[in-house]
Order: sequence, then structure tokens, then C-alpha cells
Amino acid sequence: MSNKYFCNISDCIKLMLAPGTTSKNIENRIKDKELKFVYLKKDEEEVKDEIERGTIKSEKQIRTLEFLIENDEVILSELVEFADTSTSVIKTLIKNGYVEIIQKEVSRNPFKNKNIAKTENLNLTKEQQKAMNKIEGAINDKVFKEILLYRSNRLTEKQKSIYS
Repeated sequence: MSNKYFCNISDCIKLMLAPGTTSKNIENRIKDKELKFVYLKKDEEEVKDEIERGTIKSEKQIRTLEFLIENDEVILSELVEFADTSTSVIKTLIKNGYVEIIQKEVSRNPFKNKNIAKTENLNLTKEQQKAMNKIEGAINDKVFKEILLYRSNRLTEKQKSIYS
């Protein structure tokens, strides 16, 4: 792969690792994230009655409350975007006791919603089979030492005799 795409071997290996695991610094790896969720604080029926009676007059407040009635919990940024509202409208609704914001931790596992089906084993190439035989032989013989998996055409004759 590195010869075909003219890149480092380490870059090829990183492609095989799960997202977020390639960083040496553990602090930079995938972490859970804190998001602000907006909820109705009052009962849905009470809010609907107040909208019908005209207690709430602002079109944006009404649109925001109706959106929250239809969608139980909503991330603050999504509420602003989808209900075509603003944070100031939401702050007013908080002040008047209609909604509340709760900060929650959200898991950011990149494989959480991915359904990966098991496939049949692939056939190994001759080189891969040779490497597998060498590894399996070392495991069966309980020989615990390094095994060179990468072999360059640029090896010297002495290196070839050591690694073959």
C-alpha cells in the first residue's frame, strides 16, 4: 500500500486503527461531550392553553414552545436552528418559567450506531500466508521474539538471510 500510494508505512497502519486512537496524547482522543438540552418546564397542556389565550404573544416564543412540545428534549443549538429562534428568546422563556436548560454528557463513540456485519474470511496472498505461517509457528513453538512483517526489496543479502 505504501509503495502503491507513495506514503509512509505508519500512515498505512493508522488507516487500520479506529478513529480517535491515533493520537499519542490521551487528552486529545475522543472524549464525551457536554451539551445543553432544552426542556419544557411547564405541562404541555398548560403551555398550549396560554398560547391559545394569548398570554404568550411573541411569534418566536410560540414557535419555540411548539417545537419543544413536538420534540421532548432538544439540543440548544438545534432548537435555535430548526425553530428559527434565538438564545435571547430562550432566555426570556427561562425567565418566565416555561423552559429549562440541562447540561448532559453525551457519549461520542464513533462505532455506537454503526452496524458492522461479519463477512467471510479473505484469502491471504502468498506473502501474507508466509508471514502467518511464521507467526503461527513461533506461537506454537512458544518462541517469543520479534518477527519482521515488512520486507523491503532494498534489503542487503545479509538482512535477507536474517529475516527469511
